[in-house]
Amino acid sequence: MIELDISTAVALYLFLTVIGLLILWLIFDRDTKPKLYTSEKKSIWQCEICTHTYVDSQHDVISKCPQCSSYNKRKEATP
Repeated sequence: MIELDISTAVALYLFLTVIGLLILWLIFDRDTKPKLYTSEKKSIWQCEICTHTYVDSQHDVISKCPQCSSYNKRKEATP
């Protein structure tokens, strides 16, 4: 029979648990694709009052500036 004191048994248990979690993480993380963050033209706003540039993808026509809290209207594209 193998004799182990309590500190060696706890250290061995923790080491094997960490190794097992690392192996599971490597297996499940291999199939995930990195997220691609794109900045679409329609979601970039520039405040008319403070000229702060920010991203707001939730609104189409009117957006609220996070810096000065003023409302901004989307400008029509000029040809």
